[in-house]
Amino acid sequence: MDKKAEIRAMIEHPEYLLHAEKMSLDKRIEQKKLDSKDVRSAVVDTAKSKGKQLAVDVLNGKWGDLILDLVDTGDHLKDRLDDMKKTLLLAEYLQKTDDQEQGLHRLSSLLTNPYGLSIYSKIVSLLSDAPSDDDMLDIMSDYLGNLANEKDWGSTFSKNKSILNLIDRSSPLALTLLRNSDHWPLVPGPKAFIAVDGRVQGDNTGWVATAFSKVPVFSNIEKTSIQMAIVDLESNKLAEFISGTLNPPYANPNNPSELIYAERPTDAGNMLKAAVSKSSATNQES
Repeated sequence: MDKKAEIRAMIEHPEYLLHAEKMSLDKRIEQKKLDSKDVRSAVVDTAKSKGKQLAVDVLNGKWGDLILDLVDTGDHLKDRLDDMKKTLLLAEYLQKTDDQEQGLHRLSSLLTNPYGLSIYSKIVSLLSDAPSDDDMLDIMSDYLGNLANEKDWGSTFSKNKSILNLIDRSSPLALTLLRNSDHWPLVPGPKAFIAVDGRVQGDNTGWVATAFSKVPVFSNIEKTSIQMAIVDLESNKLAEFISGTLNPPYANPNNPSELIYAERPTDAGNMLKAAVSKSSATNQES
């Protein structure tokens, strides 16, 4: 099977190729299985070895070629998995553009620009280290769409590197919450708290997660997962829990000075949100 066929097979049936490789390796291991006498002998021999020599003994034994094959198989499948992720990323990006031909031209410009290529390489690296997750592909394809529409990748290079570093430190769920910050609700306030410049001190992520879990767009997510994502956002200084009063006409007419509590994105959070959210410009020609 050639490379293109393998990538298509992994996209359509990712479990098939992995299972086929596993069956092939398992069969070869069974064929080379040591009998009980060989096992006892091997244990005695390797027990006499120390440090690196023990590994050398194993490699020089019956299992040596299979160990090397396992290394090759892991490398091969990792390469194909990375190729699959890149293919899905570009396909999802194109699927979100109204003019796919123009979208391909923008990608071509990005990949043949030294700054653009460097940023794209970082995107690929992030995907390589992450599972093949639909949410992450959705997030990164939106980011790629916004990136492709930029006019001068050199002038925005530092900003994009900062954005990618923030993405790297954030979980897919944290990024999903951030992209949906317009749906973040008011939060019932704690009975006792300390606020400094409107920022409520202490760990209030449990309160926030409970309020988030009641919002329809987040209702299918476990509350504990929401809480961990909020911890993620706050630890990366992408969101903060605040208290304050509302201005008219939003204030409670019966209690205008009533304190309200809410989680909100920080300036860095809003910058990241804009970068990883689909922009109307994605569907416009440059």
